[in-house]
Amino acid sequence: MAWWPVRRGGVVGRRGSLERRGGGPPGERHVAGPLYEAGVLGFVDRPGREFWWDRLGEGVRERMEARVGPVVDWWAYCHRGGERPYAVVLGERGLAECTPTVNDRGRPAQLLTVVPFVPSSLRHAVVVRKASRAPSGEGGREDGLGGDGVPLSARMRGFLGHLPEEAQARLQWPYVNGDVLDRGDFHYRGDQNDLDVWCYLAGRRWVTFASGHGAGLSGPAHRASWRLVCRRAEVAVR
Repeated sequence: MAWWPVRRGGVVGRRGSLERRGGGPPGERHVAGPLYEAGVLGFVDRPGREFWWDRLGEGVRERMEARVGPVVDWWAYCHRGGERPYAVVLGERGLAECTPTVNDRGRPAQLLTVVPFVPSSLRHAVVVRKASRAPSGEGGREDGLGGDGVPLSARMRGFLGHLPEEAQARLQWPYVNGDVLDRGDFHYRGDQNDLDVWCYLAGRRWVTFASGHGAGLSGPAHRASWRLVCRRAEVAVR
């Protein structure tokens, strides 16, 4: 499973990419991740990510970019269904997440958490799944703890189940090959047929991040199409 520098063009994913192959640190055994069944996604009528991004305020946005470098991708939304925003930003130098809190004087504030990257370690690959005329025969499977010990929540497993197999494998690659998963989150926007998605998994050694668009999702599985960018970066010693 090869990865490419973030500034270079990606490649089209193809079936068979779940084999054990290169793409990680030399000398390590590379194992494909488990696959999941798609869970039920809920949809609500709320403003999009730009609205919540603006509500963060210019100062918070500048702090995030100062810590993680030029922004590669991001999402923003209301925190836990409330009216205060939170955001996740993938930069060239790190992953930042800001969540609403209160300061020592009881006033609203934003808590900024940053995972720094090893310089120039951010890589990406493009995963494309095209609609076909006949069922492809592909299917997922669901295991309680991810089959290979990846401690994903039921919500995360259900979300990943909507993504192509290669994207699921790339997101989970570090955590079925020795890394310890600390946390993850996801966001989606759209409806049952068309989705924009964002997702990250952060461990002690690696961070993976995927984003992109799916179409034709409400019909037969073989008619669905996806284009996703999967990214991975090595975590710097903190």
